[in-house]
Amino acid sequence: MFAFPVVSILIGIIGYFIFKNIYLAPILVATISVIANLTILHSLLWFWLILYTLLALLAGLCVKLLFALKSSNK
Repeated sequence: MFAFPVVSILIGIIGYFIFKNIYLAPILVATISVIANLTILHSLLWFWLILYTLLALLAGLCVKLLFALKSSNK
């Protein structure tokens, strides 16, 4: 149960490091979740899909804010 939220947070963090954009990683999480939800999970878990997407977005945003604070202190 704890693997999916942790993976979405890690994707948000790693996605910001790679792309320097906070929106690409949540879009990736949402796309993968929608595909899995429609094919494997039979459209039952839309709440979790939205929650995992928001977790990825918040993780990327937190990393972006930490880098902005770090660079402003220099």
